[in-house]
Amino acid sequence: MPDRDEHPEPEILPLIVERRADEAPDTPLIIAAEGTVTCSALNARANRIARMLRDNGLSRSGSCAVMMANSADAIATWIAIAKLAAVEVPINSAYRGEILRHVLATAGCTMIVADAGFLPVLAEVAGKCPELRLCICRGTAPDDVSVSSTLAILPFEAGLSPDGTNLGDPPGLADTACILFTSGTTGPSKGAIIPHRQMIAFGETYRLITAMTPADVTYNYLPFFHVAGKFNFMAPLIAGGRMVLRERLAVSGFWDDIRRHRCTVVTAVGGVCNMLHARPEAPDDADNPLRLIYAVPIPREIAPAFTRRFGLTMVEGYGSTECNIVVWTPPEGAPHGACGRPGPWYEVAVVDTLDRPLPPGEAGEIVVRGRGPWLLTQGYFGMPAETCAAFRNQWFHTGDRGRMDAAGWLWFIDRMKDTLRRRGENISSYEVEQIVLRHPGIAEAAAVAVPSDLQEDEMKLVVVRRAGVDLTEDALLRWCVAELPYFMVPRFIEFREDLPRTPTQKIRKVDLRAEGIGPAAWDREEAGWRLVRGRLERAEDQAAP
Repeated sequence: MPDRDEHPEPEILPLIVERRADEAPDTPLIIAAEGTVTCSALNARANRIARMLRDNGLSRSGSCAVMMANSADAIATWIAIAKLAAVEVPINSAYRGEILRHVLATAGCTMIVADAGFLPVLAEVAGKCPELRLCICRGTAPDDVSVSSTLAILPFEAGLSPDGTNLGDPPGLADTACILFTSGTTGPSKGAIIPHRQMIAFGETYRLITAMTPADVTYNYLPFFHVAGKFNFMAPLIAGGRMVLRERLAVSGFWDDIRRHRCTVVTAVGGVCNMLHARPEAPDDADNPLRLIYAVPIPREIAPAFTRRFGLTMVEGYGSTECNIVVWTPPEGAPHGACGRPGPWYEVAVVDTLDRPLPPGEAGEIVVRGRGPWLLTQGYFGMPAETCAAFRNQWFHTGDRGRMDAAGWLWFIDRMKDTLRRRGENISSYEVEQIVLRHPGIAEAAAVAVPSDLQEDEMKLVVVRRAGVDLTEDALLRWCVAELPYFMVPRFIEFREDLPRTPTQKIRKVDLRAEGIGPAAWDREEAGWRLVRGRLERAEDQAAP
């Protein structure tokens, strides 16, 4: 057995922040729109926020929701909750209505830290979340927002503690760091319970994949309610580097920003590489400091031209919120189409329907388990049946189909689940359907993935109208924009008299997916509609880029 000293106990996020603050207090760590934040400044800010949360009732293991746009304060709030050994519940900033209520109620959140811009959507559901008692509001609240009388509002800056010293009594490796809600496939979104050891393992893995050093600068536009946003911060924190933080991706100014801040590493989700490649070529395209893009996935049809044009390397991986990035490709390349080989912390296998390992090259379900404790989600919060279904025979079942060769290279084939991936977001078709079915004119609905020009999925919504209802595509689209997060709004709508069914009368989504877009589908973009940051606009009304 190896000596314990050869495998020292891993640090966790709040302790790494405190160590960096002690060792390199004046070193820049975050470069955000509001300015540059040093290691010591971030730690002190997190301590002041932690004391504010504790003074207002957040206890060890208590749940605190966070609904904030990307900012240094969003990171400090995340760290503050960890310092209290409380549980962070980061919420997708596009959530509203029933999905928002479901997340808050399922996690049992008693308080929320939110940017003022999110108060209107919180006001809509606060009365339906009786356990939610306090909103700590960052920024100026809109004058016309009326929240439930049961929800107290505390201004963020006014509530901050003046004491910026460390609190002590940090969480342990097995304590829950956060509940990350990930799309359900046969029911509502599920809250994955992420322990502190797994959380920091995401950062360690990304540091390993990118070979990050103190000289590196990550460029992060990904939100912190996604684990990718989190590991883009944790990796430079661990490595001694720094991160440039942006609220969202601006393709037109991307390379100027990369050059200005000497960024070396970026994560490109979905169609980001395609969008960058579609920009007009310039003679100095390769004159940039970016050395590596972690692409999810690598756009193989443009990859050779892309890497030559911009003078960089692309790698990719496979994983999930419940696990980690469990396989990835090395910079020197991989067999065509492979998404990687297993990393040091995880075992990956491909099994049949009875969980028996399949021989090399044969397709089956991808399953994962950790090589040490607390490296996987501890289940789905409040969903014991779903947890048991996912963890069978000591393996986490991903619900994804793949194959592995004799050398250990994994090929992802498809999703076995009814989940779509659009604009970097995982979407539960079930959730979309359940919300659309609340429309009084709709009898049945099925949401399916159809091909997209940007590698991921577009959504087609196939609906059956109630008898005698005169409902147009335009009217249904407007309703969807009002009721759904922007990334769940379908691009294609098709009205039908009935839907294909199995002998047991279940809707045969496999048939709908096989049909693709189809000639009967109405395309909102061809009809002249564009979604711009959650607002529906006529294409001709938009300014030219």
